[in-house]
Amino acid sequence: MKKKNLVMKDLEELIQLKLDKMVLANPNRINFYERYQQIITDYNSEQDRATIEKTFMNLMDLANSLDQEEQRYVREGFSSDEELSLYDMLFREDLSKSDIRKIKEVAANLLQKIKSKIAELDHWTDKQETKAVVDTLIRDTLWAELPESYDEISISEYRRRIYEYIYVRYKEVA
Repeated sequence: MKKKNLVMKDLEELIQLKLDKMVLANPNRINFYERYQQIITDYNSEQDRATIEKTFMNLMDLANSLDQEEQRYVREGFSSDEELSLYDMLFREDLSKSDIRKIKEVAANLLQKIKSKIAELDHWTDKQETKAVVDTLIRDTLWAELPESYDEISISEYRRRIYEYIYVRYKEVA
C-alpha cells in the first residue's frame, strides 16, 4: 500500500508538470487539466483499495492521452505546437474539409507573420503603439484569410484570443 501511494504521488507530480507545460503551450488543452482534477478529487474522496487502483489506472490513461496530445501537431501536419494552438483557437465543429485546410494554412501563416513582426519590434509589449501593430496584424490576417463562414463577431473574438495567447507567450521577446 505504501509503495502504491508513492507511485501515485510520483505519477501525480509527473502529470501535473506535463499538464502545466501543455496548457501554457496551448490553452485549449484545459480539458486535460479538468480531467486530471476530477480524477484527483475522486481519489481524495475515498481511500479504499478499489478506488486507489481505479485512480491509478485513470492516471495512467490520462498520461497516455497527454503523450498523444503532445504529438498531435505532427499528426495534424503542423511544424510546431504553437501552430496547433492557433489552429485550435480558430477551429469550429461546423467547418468543411476545405475550410479546415484553410484554417491550418491561416494558423501557420499567422504565427510566422507574428513572429517576424515581433522580431522587428523592440520590446513590443512595452508600448501601446507596438502592441497595436501586432493586434492589427492579427486582425488584418484573420479578415483577409479566414473562410467566409467566419463572421465579424467571431473574427473579433478569435483576434482577441490569439492576441492574448501571443502576448503571454511572447511577452519577454526583445
